[in-house]
Amino acid sequence: MTVEGPLPSVSLHQLRLFVTLARHRSFTRAGDDFGITQSAVSRSIRELEDEIALRLFDRTTRQVALTDTGRKLLARIAPLVEELEAALRPDEARAPGIVHLACSGGLTASVLPSLLASCHEQSPDISIALLDRPQSAVLQLVRSGEADLGVVIARDGFDELIAEPLFDDGLAAVVSESHRLSGVGRIEWHQLRGQPLILLDDDTGSLAAIEAALALHAVSGAVRQRLSQSAAAMRMAEAGLGIAILPMHTRIACEHASLRFIPITPVASRTVMLVRRRSHALRASVATVWSHLSAHPQSYLSTLQAVEA
Repeated sequence: MTVEGPLPSVSLHQLRLFVTLARHRSFTRAGDDFGITQSAVSRSIRELEDEIALRLFDRTTRQVALTDTGRKLLARIAPLVEELEAALRPDEARAPGIVHLACSGGLTASVLPSLLASCHEQSPDISIALLDRPQSAVLQLVRSGEADLGVVIARDGFDELIAEPLFDDGLAAVVSESHRLSGVGRIEWHQLRGQPLILLDDDTGSLAAIEAALALHAVSGAVRQRLSQSAAAMRMAEAGLGIAILPMHTRIACEHASLRFIPITPVASRTVMLVRRRSHALRASVATVWSHLSAHPQSYLSTLQAVEA
């Protein structure tokens, strides 16, 4: 194919905005990522479209959607932008033996220590820099390349990521030793009707999963307290202020011997996933950590079993 006329003058900034807008489908959210206004994003994208003489987005008052041309360009541009950004980062920020791993606080306090310990034992020359963030921030760090890998609770929105299941994690009713249900081996959802409940108001999918199970099993009349930290929920349960419904993995980080973690049936489990960017070549150290963590979920399971014993 012969190209007539001068080549388009396109900046890396415009291409990064294009990829970000394609991901968020929102001028406001794309602007937030770059610290600029919605109108500045719109102007930059319009200038890009004018420069290459292609319409990349269909815009309405309610949404922004890629055109067929935009989708084709995104598939070719996104990997190139990632590689350019990686090449332009300072070397010390991506030293060969350092892997940046993002994870939400609850999983960091319970699941990660045993997994990272087993990884360090196998590959002591690799250092893992842990980024402790809310799950929404974890996904953004992985998408942007600031984190090489992420550990998250499965949910929608993984379309741009490769996700590897690590293990399934059920839900537990957490009560004090003095609670009338403390002696049972399992609790059924219907037994929670009318009970004061203590839930995690987080963005990992725990709350959505719990509320869905409560609705499915017609658990009504319950007073719901919503807290941001599992440790606070445990303390409330220990004080006899209600039944905390928490992911089973939080038991690993529990320091209260007077608490009982009782499985709730029917099981409403969630899957803990290891994620990374799609269409992005892994450095050797990142590939090693990915392979180890995805192949050794029993490190978590053995830790939980030891706590239960």
